[in-house]
Amino acid sequence: MNRINIKTLIGAKICFRSSADLIRPRLMAGGENVIDLKGVDFISRSFADELYNLQLDYDSVRFENATGDVEKMMQAVWKGRSRKRVRPATSIPVIDKTSVEAFSEYLLSI
Repeated sequence: MNRINIKTLIGAKICFRSSADLIRPRLMAGGENVIDLKGVDFISRSFADELYNLQLDYDSVRFENATGDVEKMMQAVWKGRSRKRVRPATSIPVIDKTSVEAFSEYLLSI
């Protein structure tokens, strides 16, 4: 089993998506990978999203010791990623204003 201690590797407060780049080279393909979040107090939504991606990219990744706000952030991301995004269809007219004068005229009319 390959255990990666995130607090030792990155720190207790993780704010950047790119911090996940420090984890990837330490993951073993084909083996069990445990990402240990013990002592981590905060992770950004973007970092949590990258953790989700790690789980997709490596079949054998699991997370341990996520507590408090870290656990809540991971749950929010997992929930958001598990359901399909549906955006309502809207119809917005396109107005062609190819000159500054036409654009100015339009702005003065509204």
